[in-house]
Amino acid sequence: MENKILFDLLQKYSRQRTRPDNSYYRTIVFDDACKIVRKTGLTLRTIECAALEAEIVPERYSRNQKSLSNTDQLCLLRSHVAIIGLGGLGGTVTEILARIGIGQLTLVDGDCFDESNLNRQLLSSPANIGKSKAQTAKLRVKEINPGIDVHTVTEFFTEKNGQEILHGTQLAIDCLDTIVDRFVLEEACRKTLIPLISAAIGGSSGQATVVYPEDPGFKDIYGPPGSAPKRGMEVSTGTLPFGAVYMAAVECAEAATILLGRPSELRNKLFMAEVADHTTELFSLPGQTEDSLE
Repeated sequence: MENKILFDLLQKYSRQRTRPDNSYYRTIVFDDACKIVRKTGLTLRTIECAALEAEIVPERYSRNQKSLSNTDQLCLLRSHVAIIGLGGLGGTVTEILARIGIGQLTLVDGDCFDESNLNRQLLSSPANIGKSKAQTAKLRVKEINPGIDVHTVTEFFTEKNGQEILHGTQLAIDCLDTIVDRFVLEEACRKTLIPLISAAIGGSSGQATVVYPEDPGFKDIYGPPGSAPKRGMEVSTGTLPFGAVYMAAVECAEAATILLGRPSELRNKLFMAEVADHTTELFSLPGQTEDSLE
């Protein structure tokens, strides 16, 4: 009976609209979805999932179509992603994933904003200096997409807490700024059996890769963990905002690909970009196997 009541409400409040290509779709706007929330006591995400099941598109996702189908959008709304690090990369990743409609986000960072973050970190502002990055990220997500469930961890990701943080997630996104911490995250992802999307930035350059639990991973990029450098080239080059935004977009594109069950373009490969002169290269990593390419 509850399902029928919800279905009837969705039909009542939905309306027909036209896409830019003049094709028709049924939609429900945010204010009407909120009315159903108040009438039923269900969460907004539950309402939006039910709408998509009924071939009704929440209007906020209408421009995701036709690149994403209703089934694709429903898959994303039912997904759970952990973003580890909420600085230059992580703030932009959070913004993009909230807007595309990843239904659950676990946001992890033990740091607070300082003035040096203002040149590149999307979530930073003079008013936020001294405030928790994780809590600020949660407020931002709720401001732009109230339907998303947000879990915050106001601690740094460590070997001790890593598996607990990743429990229940489907995918982790590495937005860390030290190589040592990347190896810690990689090991936690192996133990929880989830894929890892990683990016690093320095100056106007960046790199990205995807590691599944059975893949060789970071040792093919940085060498063995014990001999790898602690930090990358950002120590000497700084970090420019367009480099951070560019590589964050690369991570988000891979996240959507993986969550929708499509083959990752960056698995066992290293994507390198120099944003200032618009050049990119894609390298196969030496430790790849035929099995890992499937």
